[in-house]
Formats: sequence, structure tokens, C-alpha cells
Amino acid sequence: MILRIFDLILLVGFFGTLPLMVVFQSNLNYYWELMANQFRNDESSELYDFIVVGSGSAGAVIANRLSKNNKVLLLEAGGDPLYYNSIPGLALDMLHRPEVDWMHRTVEQKFSSQGLKDKVSLWPRGKVLGGTSNLNYMLYVRASPIDYDKWANITGDAEWKYDNLLPYFKRVLDYNGKFKDNEKHYGQSAYGKLHVESRDYGPLHSYFVDAGKELKMHELDLNAPQRTGIARLEVTQKKGMRFGTFFAFLKDIQDRKNLRISRYSQALKIKLDKNNRAVGVWYMLNGKKKFARASKEVIVSCGTVDSPKLLMLSGIGPKSHLNSKKIKPRVDLPVGKGLYDHIAMPIMPITIDQPVSLIPERDLGIHTFVDYFANGKGPLTVPTGFHSHSFFCSSVSDCKNGRDWPDIQMYMSSIGIYENFPRDLSRGFGVEIDQITSHLDQAHGKDGIIFMPTLLLPKSLGEITLRDNNPMTPPLIDPHYLEHPDDVKALVDGCKMAVKFVEETKSFKRLNAKLGTKPYPHCDTHKFKSDAYWECYIRKWAFTLYHPVGTCRMGKGVQDKQAVVDSKLRVLKTYALRVADASIMPQIPSGNTNAPSIMVGEKAADIIREYWSQQFQVCDQVEERLKGIDKVSKRCYYSKLP
Repeated sequence: MILRIFDLILLVGFFGTLPLMVVFQSNLNYYWELMANQFRNDESSELYDFIVVGSGSAGAVIANRLSKNNKVLLLEAGGDPLYYNSIPGLALDMLHRPEVDWMHRTVEQKFSSQGLKDKVSLWPRGKVLGGTSNLNYMLYVRASPIDYDKWANITGDAEWKYDNLLPYFKRVLDYNGKFKDNEKHYGQSAYGKLHVESRDYGPLHSYFVDAGKELKMHELDLNAPQRTGIARLEVTQKKGMRFGTFFAFLKDIQDRKNLRISRYSQALKIKLDKNNRAVGVWYMLNGKKKFARASKEVIVSCGTVDSPKLLMLSGIGPKSHLNSKKIKPRVDLPVGKGLYDHIAMPIMPITIDQPVSLIPERDLGIHTFVDYFANGKGPLTVPTGFHSHSFFCSSVSDCKNGRDWPDIQMYMSSIGIYENFPRDLSRGFGVEIDQITSHLDQAHGKDGIIFMPTLLLPKSLGEITLRDNNPMTPPLIDPHYLEHPDDVKALVDGCKMAVKFVEETKSFKRLNAKLGTKPYPHCDTHKFKSDAYWECYIRKWAFTLYHPVGTCRMGKGVQDKQAVVDSKLRVLKTYALRVADASIMPQIPSGNTNAPSIMVGEKAADIIREYWSQQFQVCDQVEERLKGIDKVSKRCYYSKLP
């Protein structure tokens, strides 16, 4: 009894003081960097080969690869990740903290978010080295080969087909998961730094697998390749700690001579010369406006929200919109259009009668910290209890004639309805606390599970626009969630599948699993568990999984009226300017977007290096002259003398 009281004091002390510890470390990092800047040369007087704006999942990779042989400036609006970002069990607690998060918000939604505060969806985005890979739930998911084959069709470039992208997925990896022997999809690479491992937490995964088999789903490696099935989560962790792109690609090269990382440096505008060539970037550092010059290229990797914002502030975007914000249009392109995102629907409360889920007040204590810090195991390695997921096709999917292209991903969490669960949901996702408390009271303090079906291939299309021409003003985000009726139908099918797992499988009957019978507030006018009830439930409080893509869409070139960049990621109608992050994705991948974003960064680095190596190709003069004098003049910037 005395030990449990000590455990509770320890937990209350740790979690109760977390906000203060976050602020303290964040301020310490900032002032340390401020002092260090006093002893550095002013980079505005220097010329860089490349300027990379944004150090997230793609930008960190690009800065790493290009700085090996080029002088690179990496601009990041935040600082180093905080220590608390590295603890997976704190993932939900670290959202919406201004020290590491842009804290974006959508505009009021008409067809969704009706049970969220102000009908607004919260959009966390990483404002820190490594970007949102410091805030996400760390899932390593590549998505379906069909997604990338469609990208190749949209761009007219076969290099974006899955088979041609697979080497880039593999190259970044330091893979230590369950499927090491599958060399076709994993293998080893001298360049691989992104540590991926399998999580094995708790006994409920086996119940999930057995129930899935009853419903004709089998346990598979869902990255080799992705298809209908069930799997444990594979995550970007190392010995149970978060291992985002800062740790994988930046931490060990911070002192590289060719690389200058400018922290707390918010990009304001890209400078275009009279020929629309990008020659540098204005940015704010320590309250002062500075300018950095690039001799080769500027690469924008600010993410799906802030990449289009920066382009529009620079005069690249829809002409009429820029004029309305008193920004001189330089290039008329559909920047900010084509926004897709994944939206998810937790099915709860689902209670079970065995103590195999996580109830923090009961299960966390000093042993939890010992298990985590000494062994890299236990509940602190698993955010909100998520450990397994499955993929399946809804009734409106394109799974026809044997085509296996699931449009629903369903996560499973082994977490009960603990004391502060309603508060955590409200803070993390903006749920109205009165509504969610009322709904979850029927299962308060009980062991349970959560199923969370997620819409992978939405048809509703949103956009990002500027509020004004002030670079410090957040943009307007309107994802238009659930405007297309097929999106609702697919999620209704996901909810019904979750109920099947609970109520129609022998596996979960062994746990006496039961879905709560009290309807969600304001949906009780519909028959419980009917399609109309689920639609009401979904429109009330389905929330984002913060996987936005598509606002600087990749296409075939200037003839493609929806395209912002071509298949080489070059911003159309400009020179020496590329975008490389999730914003270039022409359609949303049918899975978590972190691994695809890292792949985009790796491929972008290859595209850029290949282009510049061709500009300075060394050729045998005699051999080239035999092929024709024109080829010599176009290809050989340096020639080997006979």
C-alpha cells in the first residue's frame, strides 16, 4: 500500500510538472542558441550552394544528403527537440505546446467537427528540428503500391512508380523490425539511419489477430507490400525511444563543415530575380530580418501548411488571391489547392472484464519508469496504448476485380477509460469535454479497448489560403472534411467493422468485450448502431490524424492546371526553386504519411544531386567529339585532355 502511494506521488509529480519542465527546457534551448549566435559569423554575408527551408521529415534528409558535398544552410523556425518529445508515452501530452508546435487550427467546419470546440479541428505541426516526426505516433507505414503507381500516372513519370521508389524507402532505414529476413523490402544500407523496430506491448494483439482471422483477415507484414490484413505496429523508435528525423539525419552531423543549421529562423519570403530565379531567402532571427543567398537552389520543405504559405508570400500562387492580399503576383499557380487529410473515428467505450488494458492510475508507477529507462519497454514506449492496426476495404472502395487497395485503416489501443481520459481527449483533439465526459461515464475506471477506423482515401478536397500578407499570421486551413458522401459511407463501414470485432468474434467474447449502450450526446434521436447513428457520431467528433498532403501538387508540368511542381519537384515557371515534402503528393497515400515524406526527401536529394552532377560532368574529350561536337558543348563543362 505504501509503495502504491509512492507511485502515485511520483506520477502526479511528473505529469503535474510536465508543462513547467517543457517551458524550462525550451527557454534554456532558446537562450543557449541566442548566446551562441553572438559568436557566429553573420550568414547574410555568406553564399550557400543550397538553402533548405524546414527541417522536418523531408527537409532533414535533404540537408543531410546535400551537405556532404555542398555548402548548405538549413533554416528551422524552432529549436532542438525537447527531451520529453523522445518519450512515446508522452506523445499526446506534447501536442499543442507552442514550444514545439505551430498549433494550427482549421476554420469552422460545416459537415464535420460538430462536437469539437468551435467546430474547429486542431492541426499540430512540428516547430522543431525534425518537424512533426517529433509529435506523431511514430508509425512506420509505406502505404499501397497502387498509390505510387497512380502518382506515376498523374505526373507522367515512371520514376514515381512503387517499384522505383522502393530503393528510397530502403535506403533511409536502419531496420530492426520483425521482418529482417525480407531483403526485397528491407535489407541494409550504409546510408540507413532511420531506426525502425516492432513494438510488443501487452497480450491484446493476439486477440485482435484471432478476431481478424474469424473475419477473414490474416496477420501480415503490411509494408511488404501493404494490403488487407492485420499487423503489430512498426515504429520509428530505438530501444523504445522516439527516433525521428532529427536523431536519424541531423544530430550526428551538426558539426559538419558544409552545414549551417540556423535555429529559431522563420522564413519570410523567397527572393526571385527578374527572371523568376530563386536567389535567396529572407528570414527572421532573434527579432531581426536577415537574408541568405543561394548560388544553386532554394528547397522549400516547410510541410503541407507552411510550404504553400511561403510560396504565396513570395508571390507564387493564385493570382486573384494574391491580389486580394496585396501581394504582387509573380507566378500564377494553384498553390494551396488539392488539400487531403486522414480523418479518424474512435469507437468507445468498449469494456472488457480482464485487467489486460492500461489504466494509468492502477498500472503506472516507479516500475514503469524503471522498465522504460533501463529496458526500453513498457507502456511509456506506446502512445495512448496503440499497438496494432489492420487494413480493409469499405463498400465504396476501389477494391474490385481482385484489386487489393484498402481504404480503411483501423487501429487498436489497449487503454481503459482512466480518470483524466476525457480531459486528455479534449486537450489533444478539441473534443467538447462535457459531451465526451457524458459519453464515457458509463465505462469510467473499467478496462477497455479502442478501435479507431481511419479514412485513407478521402474524396473531400480542401485548401489553404492566406489570412493576410503578414508572414507571422497563421494561414486559413479548410479541409472540407466529410463534404463528399462517400467519405461518410466509408467511415460508417469502418464503425460497423469495429462493432463486428467486438460483438461477432469468439476472440473478443473471451474477454467479454462490450460496446457501451449509451448513445453519443445529440445522436440519440437515431436508432443506436444504425447507419444514421454512425453518421451522426462521425460528424460529431471524427478528428484529424494530422496527415495533410497535396497543397503544392506534383503534376506533368505547365500544361497540368492542377500542378505546382513537376515530377522533378521544380516549381513551375520559376528557376532554382523546388518543393520537397508531403505537400507535393498528388494524392494522399493510403497509410500514415511520415515514411512517404521521408522517402520524398531521399528522392529529392537524388534528383538534385543528379541534376547538378550533370552540369559539371567531366568527359573524355576525344570520345565525346566522336559522338558529335554539340554533345560536347552541352555536356562537358570540364574535359579530360587527350
